[in-house]
Amino acid sequence: MSVEGAPVLCKRCGAPTEAQADLSVRCPFCGMPDRLPSDDLGRALEIRGRLTMAAARVAQMASSEAALASVFERRGAFWTVMGPFPVLALVVVAYGLFAAYSTLSALPASVPDSVRLDLLVASAYAPFLFLGITISLPLALLVGRRSYGRNVRPLLAARPPRHVGAPMRCRACGGDLAPTRDAFVTCRFCRTQNVLAADLARDAARRLDEELAAYRAQANGVLAGTSHAATHMTRTVFVCFAVVYVGMFALGALARVAFAALGGAG
Repeated sequence: MSVEGAPVLCKRCGAPTEAQADLSVRCPFCGMPDRLPSDDLGRALEIRGRLTMAAARVAQMASSEAALASVFERRGAFWTVMGPFPVLALVVVAYGLFAAYSTLSALPASVPDSVRLDLLVASAYAPFLFLGITISLPLALLVGRRSYGRNVRPLLAARPPRHVGAPMRCRACGGDLAPTRDAFVTCRFCRTQNVLAADLARDAARRLDEELAAYRAQANGVLAGTSHAATHMTRTVFVCFAVVYVGMFALGALARVAFAALGGAG
């Protein structure tokens, strides 16, 4: 019944919320005020019930469906499905060609061509059977994978992490998922199976990197603008001081010239 670390979900919309010290909760999305039970057992039951409701809102898979989906998620699924059939097909085809050549070569010249054709067709049954199986399996896997990727995978993919380096989150309750190398991971809070879509995680990380880069560029732009402003202010101060000093000297020179002119006139 332990719910330590479990997300506290909004009772109305199921969004993750933050419980305050007084156990009050307000959803940041729908604004619903709420309060968790004060006793530990009641609080655990309440949080667990909300997690169960969140899990009920999303598509769940049976063990057989999860096993089939894991085949589509694994990189080596093609060779897993194919198994020894490619090698067996090559062996059967090679043996069929050798047997047909040996049989037709051993026939006397008096044997009609129709008989030779019937023998050739009969010897091709087994090779064509194995070739059909060898070709149909990868085609079926390709069709199934495309259908799975288009209709099923988006419903099972875990939520992207909140920031770069953070774990993927459960598609039902939003709780952090345990790191694993498997294609599927079960949420430890609501027991929902999630596909760890690495491509979605990379896309999310890329978007976060772009956002961070934009913030850095914006911050650098502000700093650069501030630096330019400071430089302009400094230059203005020096120019003003220069103008004042030049004006002072010019005024003094003009005053002396005017005084000399007035004295000469007097």
